[in-house]
Amino acid sequence: MSPSFETNAKLSPRQRLALVLVAVVIVLLLITAARLEPDASGYGTHKQLGLSDCFVLRQWGERCPSCGMTTAWSRLLRGDLRGAVAANAGGVLLAVGAIAAVPWLLASAARGEWCYLRPSASVVLPAVAVLALVVLLDWMRHTGLTLLLDHTT
Repeated sequence: MSPSFETNAKLSPRQRLALVLVAVVIVLLLITAARLEPDASGYGTHKQLGLSDCFVLRQWGERCPSCGMTTAWSRLLRGDLRGAVAANAGGVLLAVGAIAAVPWLLASAARGEWCYLRPSASVVLPAVAVLALVVLLDWMRHTGLTLLLDHTT
């Protein structure tokens, strides 16, 4: 099945409102990330929001796959692509996707139909698979797979 590039799928008023609300939430997340000071360690920026330390980091002393995502967003939105990728490459992909999604969602809501690309399983699933692979490879880069190895030997 090929990606759906149809734009003629009419959106109901409720769907259009949902698209606007999702775009607003994304913008608020982007603004929040831009206002945070990236943690020098490459992760932990989220603690400025009153959130706790990462459970995996606290429990096993190793980063989890999402460690560094907030830092990546904050660095990317400050124009520091290298620092963002160093913090979490998957976070960079998510941030870029979020930035691209806002005008697409708002334009689709305004037109009352999907602009250019209608979300479908044949579009969303490969994108999620690529993101998951990047997050996994990035996590392996940061941890050296130490969480998967026996620490007792």
